[in-house]
Amino acid sequence: MSWYNDWFNSINYLKVYSHRDVTEAEKLVELIINKLNLQPGCKVLDMACGSGRHAIIFAQKGFDVTAVDLSKNLITAAEKNAAQSDVKINFVLSDILDFNSPTKFQVALNLFTSIGYFEDDEDNFQVIIRANELLDVGGFFVLDYFNKNYLVDNLIPTSVYSDNGSRITQNRFIEGNRIRKNITFEYKGSVEEFYESVRLYSYEEIKSYLSRAGFKILYEFGDYSGNIFNKETSQRLILFAKK
Repeated sequence: MSWYNDWFNSINYLKVYSHRDVTEAEKLVELIINKLNLQPGCKVLDMACGSGRHAIIFAQKGFDVTAVDLSKNLITAAEKNAAQSDVKINFVLSDILDFNSPTKFQVALNLFTSIGYFEDDEDNFQVIIRANELLDVGGFFVLDYFNKNYLVDNLIPTSVYSDNGSRITQNRFIEGNRIRKNITFEYKGSVEEFYESVRLYSYEEIKSYLSRAGFKILYEFGDYSGNIFNKETSQRLILFAKK
């Protein structure tokens, strides 16, 4: 089983990323809607929706949302969150590369570094190709990825914290062209271990992939507040592109 299947289906995954809150998601959704002048009712595809943070906000604002994820654990959490928010979303349990739709979308989202999981670059590129295939002509693609330069220069090798009695240790290191993270959960004498491995693509590489896939880049942001991307100081690389 691939690391992401194992890790994303763990009940511990959401504990590690609990700091990714609704406020952060609301900032990004507002940025997307305002910059692309999106109107309620248009079809939005959330590729790798996780627990549904962004999908739910789009649905609350009147958009027709389809949200896809390969993790049963995360889809279940997203469905629960959507029900609590009283919104209707078409959740689909699927690898995005296997997902098909009878209709095209006006917007496709790949957020919170949901690309670069595969060891082979061409496999990673297929995620961007798939976004293009699923979009209407003139549709928009939003890619939210980390900024390689900032991450490498500001890597925190180890962090340790507690969550409801669990001790969570994260060890991060760069190996070749990938950022890897070993995650250990200790709870009442039991120990569970997981890891992440994501390809470190540069700003230039990401732009090249988008161009090859048939996208034209419209905007480049460095954070969820909409500040312009700076290769050295921005924590995120957020690209808005048009098919």
